[in-house]
Amino acid sequence: MVPLMDPLSRRAALWLPILACPALLAAPSRASQPVPPFPEWVGRTARLRSPAGDARLLLEADGTGLLAVRALFRCRPLPVLSWRMAPSGRELTYRRQAAISASRVVEGAARIEPGSNSLIWIEAQEQRAQFDGFEAAEAVGSCP
Repeated sequence: MVPLMDPLSRRAALWLPILACPALLAAPSRASQPVPPFPEWVGRTARLRSPAGDARLLLEADGTGLLAVRALFRCRPLPVLSWRMAPSGRELTYRRQAAISASRVVEGAARIEPGSNSLIWIEAQEQRAQFDGFEAAEAVGSCP
């Protein structure tokens, strides 16, 4: 009797569906949860995903913070010099150190989109970022 498949082909046939669908192997994302208001971000590291790159943001209670981004293939923890929230808790304005030149200050704003898992991030241009949950405050020093 001739075997229908040799052992290598049989293993490939079993693994092909898993390899063809990376989403099955990916860790479950918390991005389906709505974005909490900014007062809940204070003292916690927020994970953000966007087409421009992922970031981690920590807002400190004293009005400062830290933003970790990947710039020029390196992880750059950038000081947030100051931030302010709107009374609604859904809008934030901030000033941070630039990634390329430490002497340059970047002004930006973020607005939580009502009823969604994303926010609008505005610096040089407007972009959408997905909120992907929180981590401990110490996690802000490393890049996603």
